Amino acid sequence: MSETKPSVDELRVRLRELGYLDAGMDRFVLGPVRGSRGVLSAAWRSSVRIGLLAGILLGPSAAIALGVRLPGLATGARDTVVLAVYLGVLFGAGVAGIAFVATSLLGAGVHSRLNTRASSLARMAGAGVAAACLVYLVLWWRTVNPAGTVWRSGAWTIPALAAASAISLLLGHAVRMTTLALAAQGAATPLPPHRLEPRSWVVTLVLGVMAFAVASLLLFVATRGEERTPGTAAPAIAVIPTGIHLTVVAIDGLDLRFLERLQSTGRTPRLARLLAGARMQMPASEAPDPARTWTSLATGQPADVHGVSGIETRRVAGIEGTVPAGESGLAASIGMATDLVRLTRPALTTGLQRRSKTFWEVAAENRLRTVVVNWWATWPVPAAPGIVLSDRATLRLDRGGDLDGELGPAGLYRPLREAWPEMRDSVRRSVLHGFPAGGGAEAAVLRRAAEQDAVQVALASRVFTSTADLCALYLPGLDIAQHELLGGGGAGLPASAMASRVDALERYYQFLDQLLAPLVDGLPSSSLVALVADPGRAASRESGVLALSGSGVQTGARVVGTGADVGPTLLYILGLPTSRELSGHPRLDLLDSAFTARIPLRIVDTYGHRTLGPRPSTATPLDQEMLDRLRSLGYVR
Repeated sequence: MSETKPSVDELRVRLRELGYLDAGMDRFVLGPVRGSRGVLSAAWRSSVRIGLLAGILLGPSAAIALGVRLPGLATGARDTVVLAVYLGVLFGAGVAGIAFVATSLLGAGVHSRLNTRASSLARMAGAGVAAACLVYLVLWWRTVNPAGTVWRSGAWTIPALAAASAISLLLGHAVRMTTLALAAQGAATPLPPHRLEPRSWVVTLVLGVMAFAVASLLLFVATRGEERTPGTAAPAIAVIPTGIHLTVVAIDGLDLRFLERLQSTGRTPRLARLLAGARMQMPASEAPDPARTWTSLATGQPADVHGVSGIETRRVAGIEGTVPAGESGLAASIGMATDLVRLTRPALTTGLQRRSKTFWEVAAENRLRTVVVNWWATWPVPAAPGIVLSDRATLRLDRGGDLDGELGPAGLYRPLREAWPEMRDSVRRSVLHGFPAGGGAEAAVLRRAAEQDAVQVALASRVFTSTADLCALYLPGLDIAQHELLGGGGAGLPASAMASRVDALERYYQFLDQLLAPLVDGLPSSSLVALVADPGRAASRESGVLALSGSGVQTGARVVGTGADVGPTLLYILGLPTSRELSGHPRLDLLDSAFTARIPLRIVDTYGHRTLGPRPSTATPLDQEMLDRLRSLGYVR
């Protein structure tokens, strides 16, 4: 006598008797499982519903988490909604694929001799999907958090683990029910062997606690060995008055050995004076990308912590925020592919991506008077103490229109805008005097680079004051000139052409030395000048340098350090403590014993987390103008 196939309707009745179909989710997921449909047809239909459920659950929660951890990604409610849709589709497709594999293989593979094990197999399928989802969600949470910050605040991590546990159990339950239904549909024995336990909220609660414990353990193992950073709240920091007026001159593209050769001829007296004090030689930056390099130097943090991985980033279609551009070959290929289908498009990294505070922000928040001009990743300027002319300030002064965070405080805009035409024309005259027209392609390169530096020095001369505790200026011109003249390393050039380019570069060093006159000549005795230099995009990647000259300096000191030591050293000179969050430390061996005896070395847990307020709705963005400028200067293609 042949055995009859059980009716799927009988299974539905059995599930309802045990309380499983009381929930709308169970009825929704098992809707496609009907006796008239084949196993594979019912499997993919139910899997799509499971994927839809996963997308609805995971999309919004993942978007909120990314918005909190990557503040440059979601700039408003609209961005968050679009991001939730993208992530919902991504997670939903992944879960649907896993569910289809599990339900179809186990549902179709249960034949007569395995029929008595259908309940166990269904439980295994559900547990497998739940475990896979839990592992992925925990590791995803670890990935979107900078190293060392996952456990910094339980206010975000604990709810994230709880949500991951609940969602994983829910999806595992859906897969289990679907697998069991498909097994019953394809089995050749009657229904009774498919035993189901009555639903118990106690069991559900126990499973939830176990899942949360497993998630916590997994996250602990994934972050083991990382230095745990303290809470984000900035403590009250006492400033010890040092009486020092600190001027920081940052020069990109400086070749130390090339400059030392020029010094022997006496053609760069100011640079020679800056290098004659105390000097710390440091390795070249981790990547020849100025946005990444100078943000690392300003924050004392690596790129994976401060968030600025390079000049270029990607803007996702429909979202005003950006995501970092991948550095690996695979990530670059994916970026090219998504650009091709218009899912993403190239954009520029800005201060919206920066998560860590710079040395001038720490100083300004602790009541020191600060002025900063033209540093990378300073746009948009937050509504905070201190004067900041961002890397987009000259564009706004040139174009006019309403401010979009290009400089702060906003009261500076009008007087600078009124003085801008005369200031710009004066800069162009001085550049033409230094590099007259008619000098060929090399002279054109030098004029373009010199104008970038000269206009920033002109602006700095307007806003730097003798009452400021800290003045900082970034000059990119030398890197621009060096990259244009020697970017290819000179391969294939005749000796005469190479000698001509080297001579042009020497002339630029002389021009730069003269340009620094209003910033470093005639300073009061209480002043200290810090020269911070990096080899920039040069192929040779020689060493960088921090050179101190002036009050409190141990003249003649020569030490070796890292770029992470720059920020802590500058803050120590200003009388501020260093933070345990930083990997570097103040280099007291650059300062004389009288200064270090008077200013004790202090340490605090944290400087606090950087936050940005909303930008004004009336702003006129200059994104395209900034992209065009960087493209013309050779920073982006």
